[in-house]
Amino acid sequence: MQTLDDLVADLVDRYTGDKEHPGDGGPGLIHRLDTLGLRTRQPAAAVHAPPGSRPPTSLEAVSWSQRIKAEAVALDAELRGSPHTQPWYRALRAIPPGAETAGREAEVRRIVGRWHGTVLTVLGLRGPSVHFRHALCLVCGERTVYGRADEDRPRAWCVNDQCEDGDTGAPARYEGPRLYLLTENRVS
Repeated sequence: MQTLDDLVADLVDRYTGDKEHPGDGGPGLIHRLDTLGLRTRQPAAAVHAPPGSRPPTSLEAVSWSQRIKAEAVALDAELRGSPHTQPWYRALRAIPPGAETAGREAEVRRIVGRWHGTVLTVLGLRGPSVHFRHALCLVCGERTVYGRADEDRPRAWCVNDQCEDGDTGAPARYEGPRLYLLTENRVS
């Protein structure tokens, strides 16, 4: 799992990833969103892809980029307790020390991790998550569980902000044997 500093560095500076999912060392993920070329036609290969599997158009990518930048500027100002904002790249870099000073590291790490994951999905570097609509969260009992079936690490997580799992105080996460318990907990 990446630290808050690592997530911000991936977004702004260079995409290095972590031990389990190394990045390519190329430009930051936000820069990649901003420069994603317009995709107006299907790939040259005569293979038919399932609906919804095409990468996003540049308009979608730019939209996500602008949203993340705006949220980063607002979050930075909130962490500093200041009505004054700064440019998005400075705001993003200031988030880790601001979160530490405000004592909100875990909450801010979840927010920045969500941005990081969204960018990876939009760029096609990671598959989309799936809503487990028939499964109840083992902690909060709500139908708010999403998951991803990566080859090396299938996992699921609860997106309910009121869900608090054990000592962490964060929403429930499911990996390994606990993931199989979740799949048995289905509702009709």
